[in-house]
Amino acid sequence: MHIVVVGSGAMGGLFGARLAAAGHEVLLYDTWQAHVAAIEERGLFIEGPDGTPIRYQVRATDKPPQTLRGAELILVQVKSYDTYGALAPLEPRINPESLILSLQNGLGNLVQMQKALPNHRRFLIGTTAHGAGVIAPGRIRHAGPGPTVIGDPVPDRTPRLNLKPVRDVFQDAGFATQLSDRIWPAIWLKLTANVSINPLTALTGVRNGQLLDDPELLALADAAVAETVAVMKAAGIDAPERDYTEFARQVMRDTGPAHSSMLQDIQNGKRTEIAAINGAVAGLGRELGVPTPVNRWLTALVRNREKTMQSPTPERDQS
Repeated sequence: MHIVVVGSGAMGGLFGARLAAAGHEVLLYDTWQAHVAAIEERGLFIEGPDGTPIRYQVRATDKPPQTLRGAELILVQVKSYDTYGALAPLEPRINPESLILSLQNGLGNLVQMQKALPNHRRFLIGTTAHGAGVIAPGRIRHAGPGPTVIGDPVPDRTPRLNLKPVRDVFQDAGFATQLSDRIWPAIWLKLTANVSINPLTALTGVRNGQLLDDPELLALADAAVAETVAVMKAAGIDAPERDYTEFARQVMRDTGPAHSSMLQDIQNGKRTEIAAINGAVAGLGRELGVPTPVNRWLTALVRNREKTMQSPTPERDQS
C-alpha cells in the first residue's frame, strides 16, 4: 500500500517505520527539518521498551509531498492544533479516493480535517494505546504496545468504506488492530484516560503510574473522568456501560514507567494538546449545561504551565 504519514514525530514515525519495514511504500512528511534530515541521512532509530535500538530505512521529506495523488492511505499524526494547518496546503494534491485516518489524541480532529479538506469524504478516525516519544532527531523511544481501533465516523455511510485493507497493513506491521462500527465510543474511552493522566503528569512531572500512589492526585483524576463521562452521555454518545474510572487507572498501570506526551511537551517547552483534551470536555460541557470544574481548572493550569515553560525566567536562564 502507498502510505503518506503527515506528522512524523513519535507516533507517526513509529507507525511509518514499521509499515515501511513490512514492505509498504511509505513517505514520512514533517516540517521538523532536523528530524527529517537525520532520517534521510541515517535512518530512523526506534528504541524498544528494553532500550535496544532498531534502525529503519524509510523515506522522509520536510516539503509538501508531490506524490499524494498515488497515496491510498494518508495517516494524520500531527498535534491536534496543527491538523488544519498541516492538511490545508495539501488539498489540491490529495486523491479523492485516498483514505485519511487520524489516530490523534482528543476531540475535534475530524472537524479540522473536514475544514482543511472540504471536498474530501473518505475520513477515518481511531485510537491507539501505543506509547512513544522523540528523544532526538531521527530517534524515537517506543514505550510499549497496545491495541489500535479504527472506524468510519459516519456509521450510516452508503456505500460503506472498505477498511479491511487498512487493518491488514497495520496487522502486517505488528500493530494489533480492530475495526469498529461504533468508533465514537472508542474515541471517548481513550479520552477518559487522556483527561486524567495527561494534565496531572504535565503539572507534577510524575510518570503515569505514579498517579496511583498519590490519593489526592488520583481523586482529581477520577473527578476529571466522571465529568468527561457526564459530558459524553449528554452529547448522546451511545457508549456501553463500563467502569471508566477503572479503565483510566488500568491505563496508568499499563503505561506506568512512561512520561505522558503532555509532560514531554511541557519539558520541551512546546505547546500541549490540552485544548483538544480537557479543554474540549470543558467547552462541550459548557454548551450542554454539564458542570466541568475540574477539567476547566486543569486546562487553565496547564495553559499557565505552558506559558511559564515557553517564557524562561532569569532563574531558569542561570540554571
